Amino acid sequence: MLRIMELFRKLHPCNQSITRGVLPLLLLALIALPHVALANTSYLTLNNGQMHVFPDTCVSSVTRDKTHIVFTARDGRQFSYLLSMVQSVDSSLPKDLPTVISYQFNNEYNYQVIGDAVGRIQNNRIDVTVIGIGKRLTADFSLSSNHAVAYVDDVAQESKKSRLRFDPSQKYVVGYPGDQILLPTPSSGYAMHPYGREYTVTVDYVTDRITEVPRIDINTVGGENISSKEYYLDAEIIIDGMGVFPSMTDSVKIKGRGNTSWSTNPNAKNPYRLKFASKKKPLGLPAGKNWVLLANNMLGSQLTNAYGMKASSLIGTVAVNHIIPVDLYVNGTYKGSYNFTEKVGLSNNSVDLPDESAAALLELDRYYDEPEGQKFRSEPDGIPVNIKSPEFGVDPTIITLNDISSRFNAFVQAVENGEDLEPFVDIDKLARYLLANELICNKEIFHPKSTFLYHENILEDSCKFIFGPMWDLDWGCGYVMNTPSSYFKNLTTYDFFNQVYTGDQYWFFNKLSKNRKLTRRMCEIMNDFMGEPLDELCEFCGEYYSFARTSIIRSRTAFPDYTSYLTQSGNAPNWFRTRAEFIANRLNNAAALLPGDVDGDGRVSIDDVVMLIDHLLGDSPIDEQNADVDGNGKISIDDVVGLIDLLLSDN
Repeated sequence: MLRIMELFRKLHPCNQSITRGVLPLLLLALIALPHVALANTSYLTLNNGQMHVFPDTCVSSVTRDKTHIVFTARDGRQFSYLLSMVQSVDSSLPKDLPTVISYQFNNEYNYQVIGDAVGRIQNNRIDVTVIGIGKRLTADFSLSSNHAVAYVDDVAQESKKSRLRFDPSQKYVVGYPGDQILLPTPSSGYAMHPYGREYTVTVDYVTDRITEVPRIDINTVGGENISSKEYYLDAEIIIDGMGVFPSMTDSVKIKGRGNTSWSTNPNAKNPYRLKFASKKKPLGLPAGKNWVLLANNMLGSQLTNAYGMKASSLIGTVAVNHIIPVDLYVNGTYKGSYNFTEKVGLSNNSVDLPDESAAALLELDRYYDEPEGQKFRSEPDGIPVNIKSPEFGVDPTIITLNDISSRFNAFVQAVENGEDLEPFVDIDKLARYLLANELICNKEIFHPKSTFLYHENILEDSCKFIFGPMWDLDWGCGYVMNTPSSYFKNLTTYDFFNQVYTGDQYWFFNKLSKNRKLTRRMCEIMNDFMGEPLDELCEFCGEYYSFARTSIIRSRTAFPDYTSYLTQSGNAPNWFRTRAEFIANRLNNAAALLPGDVDGDGRVSIDDVVMLIDHLLGDSPIDEQNADVDGNGKISIDDVVGLIDLLLSDN
């Protein structure tokens, strides 16, 4: 029959109307042949342009009556089509299939990838070499048609968003929406799947092939000890990327850094700050002048910054620092396993802004150790604020200390008064920042210490404070003071925002966490995180330790630390899952108890006002706990007024 249909098409190659009109009549003429043998494959095209493909290996028969054509799969399942809806049935592919034009893993969408990993497309194979830690990746791809779709396991993939593991390889199907093919299923049945051109993407994770992390040698001029946080020493830096990460040799300035982590003993495992004369890309990271070598010198803390930053990236906080484990040697002496990372700042490799002339980076910091003119205490409540940027008198800027303090004080006053925070702070980014700190149990924000926020334009009312980047995470992940073994064991159900802390400004984050809009947004973000992002975080725990293992063991021996990091990396996934489930339950319960949500639909709207009024008039059952807007234990007209005020403040 397919040969007859093909012959019919050849006889009328230019007359589509004849083909569309006569083909159904031809099929009707063949009703006497109810079971026609298939020749290889049938391509059925519908009037809407969609194509359904039936390989003869999957089809037992094709039958027709006056109105339908029916393909019966070998498992008995039938696929029936109205003849009036069928444009054509062909034995060869009637249209060109779309192709992949470009494919890469861009580091903008892949926190752990160093540089852009560009795919090599050869026929139906795409090979990509990736430098980085972690197996899940987000592809940036383009197709030959804007209407085409790429599928993996029947799921449509979105360029720059969809995330997959590529161990083993992934098979993409690139086709048009609605095009399908009948194929066997693992359960021995048959089902329709997206049809198109197939591509196999194979990723070479080069960090899997090396057993040593990059080595950094820093040789100061004259071999002078690095004994101060106040002044830089001139030095040479030599980075050996171990054949994977880019290597480099350059001049650099180095000094000590840190507060409790710094020791005046030059032989201690101290943290350091590096400064290049111009922007450099050490280890292939985004170009910048200022970098940090984190010592992780608290016993048991070798994994916390790596895991915490990964969690922050998956939750979506701003300007997340990269963490690359390295072995550090200073003047030929082994200093241990370190994390190479960006220095937090207004710079291309940290908070990258298009214009910094009116921007400010602040740190809430109880050390309050910037010079006079570079710090202030909030009014009200005396929150200690260090101005990290601009550095007045050094950096070009059009703003003043008073401009910054006035803007911040207005925000603090709004928090204290329980006002709408939308005019002052980016609610989404604040929700992500608080959620990341809550997940890893980073109590430092309550002191406060290492708590950063920035403002792109202090002089512009439409701009808002943005919380982040995250920093200094070694007092999180379950850590209990003076108990190194507590990492990834304790505090899985710690009620982060409702504890009694010693920090003078504890109330600030406690009250922030109870903001209605913020709670709703945190709940939404956490529910999204509970799927594949949480899975990726748990996978990363083992992947990072596997790469850094040799370095960590070597360092643990040189600087006695009896922590079993293998055990810790094994405990971490369960710790994160238990903690995430606790937080998700807390937030979902908090969102359900939403003042003003009278009808219980998870939001506050004019419908709630109408329902509350109906209830007061003797009609309409309501959620009385949420309807008690003023919290006085009874429902009255005052709650209607309060509910209207809530709606107005939201808008």
